[in-house]
Amino acid sequence: MKILHTGDIHLDSPFAGLSPDAARQRRSDLRAAFSDMIAFARQQAVDLVLIAGDLFDKIYVTRDTIALLCREFASLHCPVVIAPGNHDPADDKSIWNKKIFPDNVHVFTTTELSCFSFDTLHCCVYGYAFQNASLHTCPLEGKTVKDPAKINILCAHGDATSPISTYGPLPAGVLETFGADYCALGHFHNPENATAALTVPGAYCGCPEGRDFGETGVKGAVLVTLEKEGNDAALDWKRIRFCRKVYEHRTLQLDGTAEQADVESALCAMLQETGFGADVLLRVTLTGSIDPGLSIDTAALAAMETNLAALEIRDATMPTWNAQFLQNDQGIRGEVYRLLLPKLEDADPTVRETGRNALRYAMAALSGEELPTL
Repeated sequence: MKILHTGDIHLDSPFAGLSPDAARQRRSDLRAAFSDMIAFARQQAVDLVLIAGDLFDKIYVTRDTIALLCREFASLHCPVVIAPGNHDPADDKSIWNKKIFPDNVHVFTTTELSCFSFDTLHCCVYGYAFQNASLHTCPLEGKTVKDPAKINILCAHGDATSPISTYGPLPAGVLETFGADYCALGHFHNPENATAALTVPGAYCGCPEGRDFGETGVKGAVLVTLEKEGNDAALDWKRIRFCRKVYEHRTLQLDGTAEQADVESALCAMLQETGFGADVLLRVTLTGSIDPGLSIDTAALAAMETNLAALEIRDATMPTWNAQFLQNDQGIRGEVYRLLLPKLEDADPTVRETGRNALRYAMAALSGEELPTL
């Protein structure tokens, strides 16, 4: 049988850090990615669609989104199984307990482990639901599949990386004892490490569309092929891209740079080297020691003409003052440096940036130079 395994879609995410227009576009991208997955499921004639939690970002869902889901689910000729997660728990106010979805949609609604059996597929799908924003216990504890001869699948939102997690802990021993032929898991938006740590057949699907720079790289869902004869199961799965946009982050080293034009040249060279296209939202962090008289115009850099979807510049450079000289200087420059040193060495990057800007301003003023724009 063929299975499309997805989750962590977070429909109706607010994208609060973006402008209203940009946030609206990113919400549209999320819906488009979801529709693309359903279209792929139809084209591939999958036998089962699994959604491992956090289909929605919140329990309150817009009418447009509900209409989209009902339309897309109805277009499928296969069952859809949903295991609500910590962002869209099956509480009394959720849509999970309302009869609004087509008959082919099956939703777990309690924290107790339960099962949907599909006789024509010779398959059982086990799972549970979050009923609030946390789940401290493991619903699989002490449980095993009922009929090992069937294709047994676990569809769950949970944390297999920590036995004391507050997000549905799934200890390795419990998963192994349970005996599923495939564990369709959700919770980690960057799924590679969590999937690699699994000791059972399965995967974390990751999110189909990144929502910020904490979710970098190509995103999508998992296409699973599973065959079983007797108690022997043959499993194959691969990741399929569905994201419309890709978040990426790069660091640009600027040691010794003294002019804005040099920064622009270095940035252009880096962009050319990456080869990123119109689907990439790129954050570039500038690092290194630069001339103290240079105040980098990050807004001008971000406004450069590129073929990127978006370019964000962050300045984490430091002025090239001789720290040892300033530390030993008994004049006013040394006094200013020693006063600001705790900020320059602070663990908080915001505090370090404040100290760096203050040092630039002070040194420019003491040198009689034009004060930098901070």
